[in-house]
Amino acid sequence: MSQAVFKQIYQECQQISPYLKGEFVDEGSDPTQELISANQSNITVIKSLHSSLMQQSPEAGRSYWLTRSWDLLTWQPLYLTLTAIYQLRILPDLNNMQQHHDNGLVAGFRFNCTDCASGDYECLIKQAGKQLSQLFEHYRKELDQRVRCRPRFTEHLIADALFAKLLQMQRSNPKMSDNFIRRHAKLWLEALNFSDIHIQSLCLSKLDNKLSLNRTSCCCVYKTTAGTKCANCPRLKQKSKSCTN
Repeated sequence: MSQAVFKQIYQECQQISPYLKGEFVDEGSDPTQELISANQSNITVIKSLHSSLMQQSPEAGRSYWLTRSWDLLTWQPLYLTLTAIYQLRILPDLNNMQQHHDNGLVAGFRFNCTDCASGDYECLIKQAGKQLSQLFEHYRKELDQRVRCRPRFTEHLIADALFAKLLQMQRSNPKMSDNFIRRHAKLWLEALNFSDIHIQSLCLSKLDNKLSLNRTSCCCVYKTTAGTKCANCPRLKQKSKSCTN
């Protein structure tokens, strides 16, 4: 597909977050930038990322440094994939995606080519699940060389991040009913080869009867000096009483 299609993807991503900024390789790329991708060893960059987080929040401890490192490595591929599929019905080849790292922040990305797949939701979700699984496993193994990072741990984080993004999209798109979100959540779990038990995290809020996320993973940001527990933090005792399946 043409660069015009990728410009559409980049524009949609910018609506999500100014940090989710796409560029083309020939747009004044800095050769000294630290890049993260599926087609190279990222161990040096990941060590730099983890070390930066330790220096920035020394009080937070190992669980925060690990969780934050993982979230930073994976948020852009996940958000970009969901945005491209649900807004444009296309899927860029994630093997060609490169992410920028700078001083403990992973933000901004580029693609080496404009290969894309198109199709219906189910077809694209299957392809995306395969690509994301391979990409995330590549990152996990490399992060594991720096600090213990096990598959079960990352599965919970990915599932929660995925569901949170689906619910965020639902808020701006009324056509995405609760049944639609639940059905697609199951498709994603299957595509990622995750346990279907995660679907229990999607439940109806007792406050407003809207579909919400009962997280099973913790971002650990409350361990930083300025951080607090999220409203749906699994460490809050009242969390389990906040919604029903």
